[in-house]
Amino acid sequence: MKSNEVVPAIIALCKDRSLSFPQKTASIAGWLTTCPVATVLEHLDDAGIIPECFGHDSTEEKLFAKYCDALLAAAWAAMGLESEVITKRADAADAIGKLHGYTIVGDAKAFRLSRTAKNQKDFKIEALDKWRKGAEYACLVAPLYQFPNSNSQIYLQASRYNVTILSYTHLAFLIRHKPTDLHRLKPLWEAAGSLEPSKSATAYWTKVDATVCEITGMTMADWNSAVQAAADRLPSQAAEHIGFWEQEKIRIKSLPHETVTTALIKALKIDSKIALIKKNFREAKKATETHEM
Repeated sequence: MKSNEVVPAIIALCKDRSLSFPQKTASIAGWLTTCPVATVLEHLDDAGIIPECFGHDSTEEKLFAKYCDALLAAAWAAMGLESEVITKRADAADAIGKLHGYTIVGDAKAFRLSRTAKNQKDFKIEALDKWRKGAEYACLVAPLYQFPNSNSQIYLQASRYNVTILSYTHLAFLIRHKPTDLHRLKPLWEAAGSLEPSKSATAYWTKVDATVCEITGMTMADWNSAVQAAADRLPSQAAEHIGFWEQEKIRIKSLPHETVTTALIKALKIDSKIALIKKNFREAKKATETHEM
């Protein structure tokens, strides 16, 4: 499956009521398990952006998160790890990989381009450390541009708990320049823990980028070219999501007044707020009555 086919495929899965959510998740994992490496790279180049057409906390959005998990597992497989997606537990990492006697757990993140300021709670570094379940290493993956580029608690936590923070761009680079000796990957999983605990983004990425280049035998100029290529893809990616909202504006303007009014009342949750006020009023009244002499 090509990366541009993911959104319609997820929409189709959501409409299929004959499948349970775990079955839909398994179907998504199956898409990437059978992909050739070139297609996995295509997915990685486009990865980490939640489609604006998926509603917040919708089934589509949740399935897209599972797609990102499956992509992480597929990327690890392309790097040479034995990997699988974890689907059974809520308090667990998203993917697990094994190589040369050690185990690594991973958490894949995706964000909307319309999201607000970056928050360290979005990355859940501490939680990932607790989800190791005996694994020696842990890795969190997200779009490169979504990570804080100055001081942040996530870098302090990464070094404190030895959680390797990587981007989808790093994964693609490691696959494109895969080392013949896979033992060389191990320092990557130990890079964060080798740092003096610090909130510095510069210190963290200097270490990780240098380690990736050392593993692959590539230069920093090669890595910078990969970063630039990722940046060059952003305008077209942003245009696609802006296009969705531009079409939504046109659609909303064409709706009957009554339909728009009803939708706005629902969006503002006015009726539920009125009901809550009435409920709280009744409870407050009863509490007051018990104190009447």
